[in-house]
Amino acid sequence: MKRHRSPLEIIVRLIVLLLGLFILAQGIAFTVLANLGTDAITSPALVAHLVLGDAEGGAGVAFCTVGRMLICVHIMLVLIQIAVLRSKYKPVQLLQVVMGILLGLMLDACLTYTTLLPLPNYGASIAYTLLGCAVCAFGIFTFVKADMVPLSAEGLCLVLSRTYNWRFSRVKVAVDCSLLLTGVVASLIFLGEVAGVREGSIICAACTGYVIGWYFKVCPIWDNLFAAVSGSSDEKSGTDLA
Repeated sequence: MKRHRSPLEIIVRLIVLLLGLFILAQGIAFTVLANLGTDAITSPALVAHLVLGDAEGGAGVAFCTVGRMLICVHIMLVLIQIAVLRSKYKPVQLLQVVMGILLGLMLDACLTYTTLLPLPNYGASIAYTLLGCAVCAFGIFTFVKADMVPLSAEGLCLVLSRTYNWRFSRVKVAVDCSLLLTGVVASLIFLGEVAGVREGSIICAACTGYVIGWYFKVCPIWDNLFAAVSGSSDEKSGTDLA
């Protein structure tokens, strides 16, 4: 059972949560700039943008930005949770939709300036991908430490794991692979080639989790902040992924 949190601590945690979302959005923007494929949940959103949006070869619908398509993916994942839990679904978990909307809007904002950065060669693409992984990992680490609301992908993994008594790690792999496969199939059908899923996607999948664990081990900044706000000397919030 979580201890009672003061209004000040809740406000601080909300600020940290929003900061984590923004950092995550910036990391995703770097991977989009690299053009070597993005993380699992962003891949179908990027493909949807390439098919429907104003990118070269797309349908030219200006509304269909990467961020807005990412919002649609988050909403879809929440709807799957509702379909699984039905009457057991708690309305408070709809806050995951709010988190998805904020992340999508922040991503579009980050892309407006990130895509202006130079991309001279393949080496730069790899560098941006690695930078994106590191930034995404810190954003997720920060978001998790805020310990408020999960993102929809993690929420879906928790729902499936608890409902069917499946191991969370295996459910996480299955969900990520399903999202990547969705991006691959959609791009093949509508673009005639694989888009949004490349070596960068593999790098993100292989590296991000390890980097998050490293942050948990060596970066006590949020624990110290929450301990100072709450007056507790042993504050340790969020899920320890180390």
